[in-house]
Parts: sequence; structure tokens; C-alpha cells
Amino acid sequence: MEHPPETQRDEGYKYEWIKQSIGDAIDSGALSAGDRVPSLRVMSRKSQLSITTVMRAYLDLEQEGRIESRPQSGFYVRRKQRELAAPRTSNPDLKPTRLDSLDFHFEIMNAMVDTAIVPLGAATPAAELLPLAELTKRLRQVGALHKDAYGYEELVGNRKLRAQIAYHMLETGMNVHMDDIIITNGASEALYLALAVLAGPGSTVAVESPCYFGYLHILETLGIATLEIPTDPETGVDIDALEQAFDLYDVKACILQPNYNNPFGSLTPDAKKQRLADLFAARGVTLIEDDIVGDLPFAGPRPRTIASFKPELEAIYISSFSKTLSPGLRIGWIYSKALHSDLHRRKMAISMNTNRPAQLALADYLAGGRYAKHLKNYRAHCRRQVNQIAAAVEKFFPEKTRLSDPKGGFLLWTVLPERIDSDRLYRAALAEGIGIAPGSIFTSQNRYRNCIRLSCGHPYSASIEAALKRLGELATASVGD
Repeated sequence: MEHPPETQRDEGYKYEWIKQSIGDAIDSGALSAGDRVPSLRVMSRKSQLSITTVMRAYLDLEQEGRIESRPQSGFYVRRKQRELAAPRTSNPDLKPTRLDSLDFHFEIMNAMVDTAIVPLGAATPAAELLPLAELTKRLRQVGALHKDAYGYEELVGNRKLRAQIAYHMLETGMNVHMDDIIITNGASEALYLALAVLAGPGSTVAVESPCYFGYLHILETLGIATLEIPTDPETGVDIDALEQAFDLYDVKACILQPNYNNPFGSLTPDAKKQRLADLFAARGVTLIEDDIVGDLPFAGPRPRTIASFKPELEAIYISSFSKTLSPGLRIGWIYSKALHSDLHRRKMAISMNTNRPAQLALADYLAGGRYAKHLKNYRAHCRRQVNQIAAAVEKFFPEKTRLSDPKGGFLLWTVLPERIDSDRLYRAALAEGIGIAPGSIFTSQNRYRNCIRLSCGHPYSASIEAALKRLGELATASVGD
């Protein structure tokens, strides 16, 4: 292999030269599917470039789907597996429903926090991908830097933290005032507050279908009926069906997650967000916009929110740092100018306050300007992990499997052949130390029984690959049951 031209090395195109060299070798047949790509050390020596530069080029090629890494083995030309079809648009019954029981949900949630199982079920990031050392340092400094660090915080939340959040929300397209933000114990409490204010027992709230199972827990706890709306796995909620639902029922609110929906991973296009904003304004239905993974696009700028397309819209915005910084800090927030006082009173009745040391530490971390750099690296990890697990699903899962193609976040929605019961698959996998989330928990109706959600929040490893292979075997065996 020749060395890159001096002009390219001087102008900073070194990793692009490596990408082109490997790509040309694949295109010409010099490297075939399944062949091992020259190791980082060998490529570094031959090209006279640093291992860091070579690694950067290889990771880009991996994200493009041209090569793949194998645990403790190296990089290989990716085999052309069958192209899995995308899931179809969901088609739930357009009627309010209630859950019969939450017992199975609670059983699964308890399993999700079991560190002994392979973590393909819980939608949480691996600790090694988060800036925990920096956050720990900040927490240790809290007592020395802040008077009364372990006392009560302002009831609406730490001022410095709310100011940092308001600044961060500019990236969503929303220009908000810190005084309209309330710090909560995660996004779950934020959603509970919103629903408690907007909808009473016996009322109806619309959601995407499938939807995050945590929504169903809160709705059921408050005695609220769930109205599931057909949803496209790539572009989000069906607007025509949503408008029809508004015609048929007295819908008190609608919960939408337009940026990398859980579990589909769908991203609602800007034009569709504008239509949704117009619809909510025209119908007077309150939008509760969950933007908890909006910070995790695989490429390009951070996506805007629905509310940003109509600033006068009286929407409620909720989010948290659980998916990007630390699940355990339990720092979320809720924003609403129109309903701020009502939300504040509910917060005082439910929990009054949110952990002050955690707020102080997080405010200091955000003020230090490190969040953007962390997100850049973290997004690359999420994209790579999603691609790696998607490739394993293509390789190991049964024929006629369908797979989502998210553009951000770290979740994959997998539709298995219709004869497979994902509840039974969940129990069989759990018995072998593998965690998954069966599709039945993402609906209030009897649906998605042949679907599973896979979490890609942990770096791909030999144990994860083995778990996916075994999961594929269990699923394939179920087809013949």
C-alpha cells in the first residue's frame, strides 16, 4: 500500500485517504465479504499514519456499513446479509382502552435492573459511555463549593441548573425562560405532573402506538384511558388518524415523542411537525412533548421540537438527562408557561423537592461546557452500537423478521414472524440470562405479541453477540412450535 500524498497529510485528509483505500479494495474485489481488514497496527505502519487516525477511518467505514468489528478479533468486510424490511405502520383500534394488569410490566422492569443479565431489554446507556468520573468529581465538590448543599433547594429547582437548561433548549428551537422550568425527579415525574393537571380519572389521553410502557403505567395509575394512534416507524404519528380521534373523543391531551420515539425510533420530519403544531393549536388539545432522546441524532443537527414551530402553542415539554448523562441522578424537567403554577402546586404535593446535591453538581458540569463534547462522542457510540446489533439481527434472526431503521437514539424495534409469541420468548431468554422487552408491554391493547424492543445502549461485545445469536436460535425454534 502506498503512503498518502504529502498534500493530503498536510491538509488533514489522512483518515479520508484510508477510507478510500479500503473502500477501493472492497469495490475491486481485493477484499471480499468476510475478509479481515488490515489491523490497526499494520495499517498504521504501512500508511505511516497514527493508530488514532486509522481507527477514526475504520469507525467511519463501520458506521457506513462497509466493515464490522468483531470482539477480540478485528475488523472485517461486512457480509451482505438480506435486507430486512421495515416494520409496517401500526394499526391499533381507535378507541380508549385500559390495561387489565400491570403485573407483567413490573416483572419485566425488575428484570431490567438485574446486572447479571445481558442488557438488551432496558433502555439505559452503559456506564462506560457516560461522563461519570466528571460527575462524581462535581458531586464530591458540592459540599465545599456550595453553602447548605445538603439542604432543600428552591422548590422549582436550582436557578443555575434551570438557566443552563433554558440555554440548552435553544438547540431544540425553543426560546424559553428559566422561570417557566421546574426540575423534576426524572421525566416520569414530569409526565405524571402534566397528566395530573390536564386529565382526571375517566378521561382520555392519546399516545403513539406502540408507546413507551412508562406512559401506560402513569395513565393507568391516574385512571386515565389510553387512546392509541397509528404510527409510522420512520415518520411518527399518523396525523389524519389523530385528527379523527379528536373528532370522535374528548381527548384531554396527547403525548408524543417526535424525536427518536420509544420504541420505534421514529423521527418526525419538520414539515409534519409543523402540521402537528397547527393541529394542536386549531383543536385546543394540549401537546405533551417528550424529548428525552432528542440530543442523540446519528448525524446532522439536533432535531427541533413540535412546539418550536408555533411558539404561541400552549404545549408542555418534558425531558431529562437520564439517557445522556446519568439515569441515577434522576434529574428531569418540565416546561410550560401557561400551566407553570398548576404544575408547581402538583410538584409540591407529590415530592416537594428534587435532590439538591445532584442539581448543584449537574449545574456545575453543564456550565463547564463539557456536555457538547460528550454528546459528540456518545452519539457516535450509539450509532455504531445500533448498526452492530442490527447486523447481528440480520445474521441470526429468522426469515421474515422486520427491523426498524432509527436515525438516532439507541433502540431497535424488531417484528418477528407472526407465529412467535414474544412473551414466551422473553421468559425463555431470561432463563438463559438474556434480557429483552416484549412488544406486549408497549400497548394497552392485545397487540405486538410477535415484537421485541432491543436496547443498543451498551458497547457491542462477545457476550452481546452470543446473546443475540442465542436469541435468534430461540426465536427460530419458536417458529416451528
